Amino acid sequence: MNEKKKFNFYNRHSGNGKAEEVANWVIQELKNHGQIAEKILAINAVAAKQELKERINKFERLICIGGDGTLNLVLTVLLKSQVQPTIGFIPAGTVNNFARKWKIPLEPKPALENILNGNQQAIDIGECNGQAIVSSLIFGSLAEVSNQVRQRDKQRYGLKIYIWQAFKKLPQQKSQPIEFFNNEFSLQAKVWFCLLSTSNYIGGRKYLKKDDDGLHLTMLNNLKLNKLFNYSYFALTGNLRRSTTLTSFDIKKIIIRSFANERVSTRIDGDPGPFLPLSISWHPHFINCYVPSTI
Repeated sequence: MNEKKKFNFYNRHSGNGKAEEVANWVIQELKNHGQIAEKILAINAVAAKQELKERINKFERLICIGGDGTLNLVLTVLLKSQVQPTIGFIPAGTVNNFARKWKIPLEPKPALENILNGNQQAIDIGECNGQAIVSSLIFGSLAEVSNQVRQRDKQRYGLKIYIWQAFKKLPQQKSQPIEFFNNEFSLQAKVWFCLLSTSNYIGGRKYLKKDDDGLHLTMLNNLKLNKLFNYSYFALTGNLRRSTTLTSFDIKKIIIRSFANERVSTRIDGDPGPFLPLSISWHPHFINCYVPSTI
């Protein structure tokens, strides 16, 4: 009988670049537990997607080693697949928002123990122009600034590099005329920054008290530097939607397009995403993932 295999998929560029070392350790640990596993290296996104597509029907379980972007690549492939292996996640990224949301340990040993314990949770995701949204999508000035951060600086300085770039370059940015619409409503606004998240966590922090069913959309129409403390306070205390300077609502399907002459870029799960227009939808209970039993 042909038993389906366990695979380790890793991105050697994630976080501090130690994902390959972790992948080799995981394979040895699984062998010690009587489990045979193989590894798939993400040399680049295009090659990784192709290999995953070709081998996806052989997967019983897929362990992703990397950051939110690595997990995004895997789930993007699964959006177009009829096979859905159970996902294990060993964080090796810079922010690890998904892991923090689901209380997955950030160190390899307890993260692997979490997988071996076998407790599973159905995970909700979003989809944008055929790409998965694991944690978040952003566009506007912050996305423009974030897309200019180099990978080596991201590895070296972590989240701090985004904060530094934001304070340095945000005064040069501006709002964009944007339309949001679906079958039920239409909204036009000048948007300085927009965030869509799949949960009430962003950047590894809980920014909303409640986690309702659907994508959480929050937009900032105009940046006022004297309001930065206001934005930060509400975000850090989990009460972002209490801020009167923001527009927020939950959605399950939406189209977003720009009226600007220049292209508007996005950032999905920490990596550069598509340019507007965007067609976004919600996928509840999309995939089973190993999470701690205390969730």
